[in-house]
Amino acid sequence: MGVADGEGFAALAVARERFFAGERVGSGVRKRVLASWQRCQCLGVAADNVPIVYHQDQDLDSELVHIATPVLDHLECQVSGIKVTVILCDEQATILQRRVGEPALSRWLDSLPSGPGFGFSEQLTGTNGLGTALAERRPAFIRGQEHFAEAMRMFACAAAPIRHPISGRILGALDLTCLDGLAAPRMFTLVQEAAAEIERRLLGQVSERERTLLRSFLQARRWAHAGEAVVLPVNADGLIGEIGSTATPLTRRDRLRLREKAAGLISAGKLAVEAVPLSAGGIATLLSRPVQSSTGTCGIAVEVVLASGAPRQVSVAVGSGTPTPAAPTTPTTPTVAASDGSDAWVLAVGEPGVGRLVLQARERLGLLCEAGARIGTTLDVTRTAEELTQVAVPRFADYAAVDMPDCVLRGDEPPTTDVGMRRVALASVRARSHLHPVGALIHLVPSTPQARSLATAQPILEPTLDTASGWLLQDPARGRKVREQGIHSLITVPMRARGVTLGVVSFYRSQRLDAFEEDDLSLGEELVSRAAVYIDNARQHTHEHALSLKLEHATASLKQSLARQRCFTTDASHELRTPLAGLRAQLEEAQLHPGETDLAELLDRALGDVDRLQAIITDLLLLAGIGAVPSPAVEPLDLARLAEAETSCRAGDRHPTRLELMPGVLVEAVPTQLCRVLRNLLDNAQRHAAHHVVVQVRRAGGKVAELSVTDDGPGVPEAEREHIFHRFTRLDTARSRHHGGTGLGLAIARDIACAHRGTLHVEDASPHGARFVLRLPRANP
Repeated sequence: MGVADGEGFAALAVARERFFAGERVGSGVRKRVLASWQRCQCLGVAADNVPIVYHQDQDLDSELVHIATPVLDHLECQVSGIKVTVILCDEQATILQRRVGEPALSRWLDSLPSGPGFGFSEQLTGTNGLGTALAERRPAFIRGQEHFAEAMRMFACAAAPIRHPISGRILGALDLTCLDGLAAPRMFTLVQEAAAEIERRLLGQVSERERTLLRSFLQARRWAHAGEAVVLPVNADGLIGEIGSTATPLTRRDRLRLREKAAGLISAGKLAVEAVPLSAGGIATLLSRPVQSSTGTCGIAVEVVLASGAPRQVSVAVGSGTPTPAAPTTPTTPTVAASDGSDAWVLAVGEPGVGRLVLQARERLGLLCEAGARIGTTLDVTRTAEELTQVAVPRFADYAAVDMPDCVLRGDEPPTTDVGMRRVALASVRARSHLHPVGALIHLVPSTPQARSLATAQPILEPTLDTASGWLLQDPARGRKVREQGIHSLITVPMRARGVTLGVVSFYRSQRLDAFEEDDLSLGEELVSRAAVYIDNARQHTHEHALSLKLEHATASLKQSLARQRCFTTDASHELRTPLAGLRAQLEEAQLHPGETDLAELLDRALGDVDRLQAIITDLLLLAGIGAVPSPAVEPLDLARLAEAETSCRAGDRHPTRLELMPGVLVEAVPTQLCRVLRNLLDNAQRHAAHHVVVQVRRAGGKVAELSVTDDGPGVPEAEREHIFHRFTRLDTARSRHHGGTGLGLAIARDIACAHRGTLHVEDASPHGARFVLRLPRANP
């Protein structure tokens, strides 16, 4: 729980120093304490200055004080004579009572000060027993240098929150404080036992109030029905047991339905009549009316009238509407024109607040059941986030938003640094909202509840946004519009799975619903924790799917590389064999008949074959290297200037070349490769042209750049238009190895075009000839 030895104290001191220096804190401090320090830092709490906040109008004689007084008295006797102080505070960490075991300790505590009326919330004074226990809604034991404020480092504080036994709402906290050197683990156990005893006393008071209400109602009913005997199956808690009689049997479903309706009437807290159909076809009439005990406790009593015959007319006599007193006066009640054979029973007696809590508990259970059925139906991160917001709105909140980093959407692990949160899902009760829309990238300000939730991995409750300023700093103009829209309460919950924070969920309430409470915070945590598991599964599925696609792509690339290698080997062996065989034959013939050999002619033919071998090898190596050029070699290139430069340096062309160039047509390309495409297309056009060649550069539709080379030759038959782009393909007119090329020129041009995310095809020219068209993505100027 705390630091116990000298080594631990030293490690804690180092961790504290590193934290306030802005450095990374490793071991030496408990994760819980570190999370509290981070919360304090986000809230701007000063470690070197404890503000003095005194609540002058604080009720120091509240109901909690009265109920806790016997427990405090007992604790005071236990700590008498030792340097331990017992402190009771309310839900805002404002001290209500302080009992000091030894007067000498009072002087230390008064230096803070820490008397009744002074506030010690975590938002004001930083990490401390009372404030941290209330902030985390669980017991806390804070010792020495674990306190955020320097002035509190001499103390050790063990505190436990006090909850209402029915609503679960935190009413306050109990704390045991002493000097750090005198602290013992028993303090933590003792304070939890005392807080539990206070909660038992609260439960006893609730039960006693209900029993008092029931006695008051029965007394009033006896006065109203003088001489009639009423027999009721009442248990020790003042609740009615089995309902019905031998004349009017009820099924279990009927009993549950009647009790549910009774809880609703108690929650309404007013005079009412409701008819409930039964499974056997009969009608049960519920009558609710206010009652008041002799001690002034107000509540609601619900009677049920069961009839075995047909439905009866029900008339309600409304009087002054005042609660039924415990005096012998005739109360104002609904009257039922009942026939003989009907049974009248008291179904339930309780306070309106208790009935409301029963209904809320049932609604929350139903919401969790619905969440289990509707969240996680797919393995899609975004869809699962949308399902969470759709379940929460409108049953739990009026607005619900899910924010996650982009890397989580891609399937990667969440980042360790702030890279911004993407609004993934948003559900609302209104068509339009001033909250950040879906798709917005939000860089959270540290003071916002969302940022604090992410930093501390803890949910944040802001019941009243009017009194909370941190959330407005994110976007003041938008925040004002949000408040004008009626949004008044907020819960933020970090979305965590496997100990990793995936994002943050925000729940908002507007004027349509009451402010969020402690129970709502627990429900929000449960909803988000369920969704987080499904979202993490979807994220991992996305990650595995992305890895699978990469593996498939790598496999396809490897297969393509192997195919290219096999093709290269085959092409090389096939194309190199012919000139080598011809060269060998010529040399062998010259060796056999040296006197009949013309040496000059032999050398010319041999050099021609060597040139052809060299050209084939050069083209094969170029084909093998296309696509392997690193991206830095790509640069903006003007196609018009490229065409001018390439045509101006050509010599020996048989036909003139006409240029039709549109300036400023840019592409991202490797210059040497694009020059090779144009050179091959010009070589091909010059071989087949009859009179002239035309080079054209223009902008095509959309973001496309087009370069075309046109000849006025015989053209390319439609059946051969794809075949000519295969390796070592020559048409009949180019079969001669003396006039044809290597058979690789068009194949090289097509591969270069594909490597630049473009296309190369051939079409008919007008009136005749072939037009080779290269299309590439156009670059921005």
